[in-house]
Amino acid sequence: MSKVKSIGIAVATLFVIFLIIAGIKASQFMAMAEAGESFVPPPESVSTFAAEVQEWPNIYTAVGTVEADEGITIAAEVPGKVQRIAFTSGEYVKAGEVLVEQESSNERAQLNAATARLRLAQANHERLLQLRQKNTVSQSELDMAVQQLESAQGDVDDLTATLAKKVVRAPFAGRLGIRQVDLGQDLQVGASIVSLQATNRVRVNFPVPQQWLVRMGKGLDVEVRVGDGSDVMVKGVVTAIGAEINHVTRNAIVQSSLENADNKLIPGMAVETRVILTNPEPVLAVPSTSVIYAPFGDTVFVVEEDDSGKLKARQQFVRLGKARGDFVEIADGLKEGDVIVSAGAFKLFNGQSVVVSDIAAPEYKLEPTPVDS
Repeated sequence: MSKVKSIGIAVATLFVIFLIIAGIKASQFMAMAEAGESFVPPPESVSTFAAEVQEWPNIYTAVGTVEADEGITIAAEVPGKVQRIAFTSGEYVKAGEVLVEQESSNERAQLNAATARLRLAQANHERLLQLRQKNTVSQSELDMAVQQLESAQGDVDDLTATLAKKVVRAPFAGRLGIRQVDLGQDLQVGASIVSLQATNRVRVNFPVPQQWLVRMGKGLDVEVRVGDGSDVMVKGVVTAIGAEINHVTRNAIVQSSLENADNKLIPGMAVETRVILTNPEPVLAVPSTSVIYAPFGDTVFVVEEDDSGKLKARQQFVRLGKARGDFVEIADGLKEGDVIVSAGAFKLFNGQSVVVSDIAAPEYKLEPTPVDS
């Protein structure tokens, strides 16, 4: 009995200890819950910016394609073997400069024979003309002589033109591309010889959506950024507007013309094209750093005072427009003068207390010019 009694006492003691520990833990959890309910997070330090109306240049931007003012692929007009190549790939040539000569010995021999027949026909025509004046020969004989003279002249003209085509010349001044023929190659009609591009002046074609097309007009200023990674801009004007809109893209092609004396713009190059439209437009703008981008919608935090005078951050959905430099347009959701969080918005939640930081905010610019350090 004493052994059973001892075990019972031990169990009772352990149970009492367990109840004491459980009570202590329960009181601790209750204290923590009460502290959590009464806990107020400290205010976050943020930078602010008042939404303002800015005058943005009315600019349309698109990716354009450079074309030479004049550009062709020079091809053989008559068949013949390449006898001489008088140019080097990539060089500049003048209008009329010889590029290729084709073998023409057969045509020259035929021209000599045709020239001899022409001289004979001329002499025969002159003789019969004199005899006809004396009524010694009939009119039909004179007519036959005229026909033979004209036929001989046609043969000479035809061979002379063929020989001229055997000497391929540059139709205008420009830069040659890569040579596509070799010495001794037998060229057929239409065989490519070399590309020739007049690049001292170029055209840039770029697409314009139908809603922007009504703002386009000939003579508008155009700026093209050279596609070499630099900030070099070439200026020109709009010279033509397409007569139709593509039924798939709903874009029309607009063409601009630019001087290219330094040959920085190469035909086929993709370039950033900016058309400067007539009047600047007023835009409600905020720094792009103030926007929190999300799939469900873009938001900003508006800084407002609560009833106790403390600053609170209220999350506000906004509809964005164009972006320019360090700013983005607010098309809907804010009004001029609304104070928003410009730096530190990523760490906020709706209704959180904030304080305005005394650290100077970065300067926001419409035309930022970063400097490599």
